[in-house]
Order: sequence, then C-alpha cells, then structure tokens
Amino acid sequence: MTPQGGLVKHPVGRPRVSIKPEQVSQLRNQGSSWRQIAKVLGIGTATAMRLVRLGDETRPNTQHMSPKTADELT
Repeated sequence: MTPQGGLVKHPVGRPRVSIKPEQVSQLRNQGSSWRQIAKVLGIGTATAMRLVRLGDETRPNTQHMSPKTADELT
C-alpha cells in the first residue's frame, strides 16, 4: 500500500518487447534458426515467424485470391 492508502498497480502479463521485422529477417538471412532468433531477441519462435510474415510487404496476400483455372494461367 502507498502512504495515501491506495494500492500499487503492477503491470499484468508479459512485458512488451519492441522488435522490428528487419531484425528477425537479418538474423534469418545470416543462417540463424527460428529457435536461435527467438532466444537472442527474447521472443517466441511463433512471434519471430509472425514478424517476418507481417513485415514482408512484397508477398501478395493470397487469402482472398480465387484459384486460377488452367486457362487463366496460360
């Protein structure tokens, strides 16, 4: 309790980490595994993969694309 009688608030959950997708990509391009990258940056392996996926602006979003027929591909 504080001198004024209020409670001290503590943050809930895991502390935020500010990691840029470029950091993960650079380590990946140097040959680091997803586990190694996660350990070095203090994040989970899925988070590392997600950062690269979300940071990759050149990759087309294929979730909303309709499948091409054989005639459309030629």
